[in-house]
Amino acid sequence: MPNETKQKSIGKIIVKLFVALVLIAFFTTPFVIKDIERRSNPNSDASSAQSNVMAANAFTTETVTSEQTYTIEDLASNIENFVGTPEGGTEWQIFADTNQVPYKYTDEEGQEWEGVRPQFTDQLTALNGEEIIIQGFMFPLGQDQEQDMFLLGPFPLSCPYHYHVTANLIIEVYAKTPIEFSYDPINVKGTLELVPKDDEFNVFYRIKDAVLKP
Repeated sequence: MPNETKQKSIGKIIVKLFVALVLIAFFTTPFVIKDIERRSNPNSDASSAQSNVMAANAFTTETVTSEQTYTIEDLASNIENFVGTPEGGTEWQIFADTNQVPYKYTDEEGQEWEGVRPQFTDQLTALNGEEIIIQGFMFPLGQDQEQDMFLLGPFPLSCPYHYHVTANLIIEVYAKTPIEFSYDPINVKGTLELVPKDDEFNVFYRIKDAVLKP
């Protein structure tokens, strides 16, 4: 089991563990999009959330509700239907090109762990430690309207509990000041940190000191 002396809240560990488990399952089984529904939130614009979900030309209402399977390549090829690239920004395809290498090991207590680790491209490695701008959708890790830590990805929310994308399409964001949750895509600016090994949560990338960029 993970070291319980680490200074992390129980809630954060549970939420991120859920994310890690989903990513592991995704890597070993076909990706399935089932009956996408908006996350219920009294402070949200429900019509905007629903329109975001159905915005892509490739993912029509029929395909979304048909339990059709999609490969990692299918997901990457449809990113541009959901988010754009801000002026001077970084494209999601650079992150999508990160290879996911499966791992498996047994810890000192005999517990078996498995997941994926990143194999970064030279193009992405060159951005490590650099300030980037990227557009994406927020996946909150808490119930507050303002989030100082959240996940960012190229697709709208399809589930309030899990963000159903692969590890190479999720960025862990640490905001300089809390950012208000939005169903609409946002532009985030901050310092990119590549994470070569995170066997606890399978995080590949982080953005530090993040701020909203108009």
